[in-house]
Amino acid sequence: MSVETLLTVEEAAARLKISKHTLNRWRVTGEGPPFVKYGPRLVRYIDHVLDDWARKRLHGSTSEYGRESA
Repeated sequence: MSVETLLTVEEAAARLKISKHTLNRWRVTGEGPPFVKYGPRLVRYIDHVLDDWARKRLHGSTSEYGRESA
C-alpha cells in the first residue's frame, strides 16, 4: 500500500456521490466497499479499491441486479 491514495470517510463518500451516513451504515452491515482500519476510529478507503468496487456493480438493466453469480 505504499503508493495508494488513502481517502477519509468524507472523501470516499464524496467520490461515490453518497452520504457519509450511508457509507458508515454500509461499513457496519458489510454492504460497502472494503476499508482499512487503523484503530477504533481511524478508517480509510483506498481510491482504486473504491473504483473496482463500483465497477463490479455496473448493470445493463434492472433485471440483472442481484444476479452476481450469473
